[in-house]
Amino acid sequence: MVDLRSVGRGRTLLFGGPFSDREAVDAAIGIRAAGWTADVRPEGGGHLAAWQAHTRPVIVDGRLWVCFPWSEFDRDQARTVVEIDPDGAFGTGGHPTTRMLLAQLVGRIEGGESVLDVGCGSGVLAVAAALLGAASVTAVDISPAAIAATTANAVRNQVGKRVVVSGTPVAELTDRFDVIVANIHAAGLRELAPALLARMAPGGWVGLSGLSPAQVSLVAAAYRPASVIATPVLDDWAALVVVAPAVPGENPPVDGNSH
Repeated sequence: MVDLRSVGRGRTLLFGGPFSDREAVDAAIGIRAAGWTADVRPEGGGHLAAWQAHTRPVIVDGRLWVCFPWSEFDRDQARTVVEIDPDGAFGTGGHPTTRMLLAQLVGRIEGGESVLDVGCGSGVLAVAAALLGAASVTAVDISPAAIAATTANAVRNQVGKRVVVSGTPVAELTDRFDVIVANIHAAGLRELAPALLARMAPGGWVGLSGLSPAQVSLVAAAYRPASVIATPVLDDWAALVVVAPAVPGENPPVDGNSH
């Protein structure tokens, strides 16, 4: 049996079955091999309820909705939709470390910025930045799976021309960026500090995530002379936002946007 269901914005979900567990997995693998997205959906009961809860969209400040391509909700009710198929890469938008940086992008991108996403994973931050109005996005990762997933998700969300994905190390980049985001871990963020500071445009900001609250001050120290303007906390995780002086030698103002 095949069932088609419209979910808005030109998207239609196709439901097939019933299948045995093995048949369902094989069917999903075959569909993916043909270049489509697919997932195995339980038939009913508690397993289906859990699956639907897991695939529910992540809503950021009422403005940005992040979901899987197979999420069952009406996309026409959302202002901006980011569809992410991780396909083996890290990041679906639901983890607190990602949600904090998504909130910073929603609140701070005004349009026309150049953005660097370091450790892009599935590309959720890179794609969100482009959909929110960034003029160009550079996404880098050391994982081939992440590079492939980010490239595919940029195309899926129709921002492939503005999102450039590669495995280029940050230290080898030459451009400067208005916005830099990195969701990694404390040790990696400290190690990357000199390279990221060198890539900041005057007046630009850097969002760093993957920290415990106890690690914020240690990581912030590595990013001096940039000034801390926000230290959001969500669940057991923390993030850090620093800004470069608008003019070399000046101290940037604190905007008080911490929560």
